Amino acid sequence: MRWLLTVAIILIIIGIVGLGVINFYAFVPAQPGVTRVPVRGPGTPRPSGSFTSNGEQIFFTGTSSRDTVTTTGGPVWFQMHGGGCATCHGPDGRGGQVVMMGSFRAPDITYKTLTSQEHGNGRPYTDDLIKRAITRGIDSNGEHLSRNMPRWQMSNSDLNDVITYLKTLDP
Repeated sequence: MRWLLTVAIILIIIGIVGLGVINFYAFVPAQPGVTRVPVRGPGTPRPSGSFTSNGEQIFFTGTSSRDTVTTTGGPVWFQMHGGGCATCHGPDGRGGQVVMMGSFRAPDITYKTLTSQEHGNGRPYTDDLIKRAITRGIDSNGEHLSRNMPRWQMSNSDLNDVITYLKTLDP
């Protein structure tokens, strides 16, 4: 019976250390030149009903006020819990390090960056190329985006709403 207590204490200590490690990596400074977004779990980073547009609602929650929005691919935790663009790209769309059952860098998806040479992936995006990236996971050069980028199935109206919202994120 005493060995069972010892094992339980060891498991509790391992759990506490594990939480400490996860917490540490959630606050590790980003590499120089990389915008850091607050690390948060998947889901809705803003209360429902506080959105000024359908594009903003999709950006934050992955849900549309008029049509069904579904995804395929993306990180396992995203597939399980959902969320919107802001879950990885941050509330300002500027991207940064995402730490959630693994780590990856989400790019800046503000409209100004995507439609200029600043995004660093070759030619600038057009609205149609942004739609292709969102729905098919293909960048402006015709290459596949990271497997961490979910492929979104949504109406053309919803895609236009998201692009319109991305334009509001520019300074």
